[in-house]
Amino acid sequence: MSIEANAIAVNRYAPEGSKAINLYSTSTAENLTVGQLVSAICIRTACALEEQSVNKMNLMNANTETLEQASTYLQQIAESTLTDWTSAKDYLESALGVTGLPDDLSTYNRRMQAVNAIKEKLEGMTQQAQEDMIDLQTLINRRDLSYNTSSNIVKTMGNSKMNAAGKML
Repeated sequence: MSIEANAIAVNRYAPEGSKAINLYSTSTAENLTVGQLVSAICIRTACALEEQSVNKMNLMNANTETLEQASTYLQQIAESTLTDWTSAKDYLESALGVTGLPDDLSTYNRRMQAVNAIKEKLEGMTQQAQEDMIDLQTLINRRDLSYNTSSNIVKTMGNSKMNAAGKML
């Protein structure tokens, strides 16, 4: 019994009316062509990479919100418009791990101390954000390659069947 490529379940949920295929089982694998197995593995890999990409994007969104809030505090400190330093300081220390913040912003030197501490942390977070973006792009490229490989295999299998059918006519 051969299974068409589009009926191969690539995750733990089977397509409607089908059974999920355990690619690690030799009893399942013996009923599939090499092309079908490679295609299923490529699709499974692409789905796993898609999930990793989504998780990475969610993490990046959370980090972006944190960066925006820290930047807002930085601007308010620099412009002397921050009204609640205690809350801002608690957030910066707990959420971002900023160290070296003064107890108050009563003088220019203390404001500059806070600005410098926040800037230092933001620079590190910006560097991490750039690295995360590169990681995300790598995941997306690998996912696309897996989908393209699977698509090319299915196309080749279809062309082979068409050529065989054409020779029979």
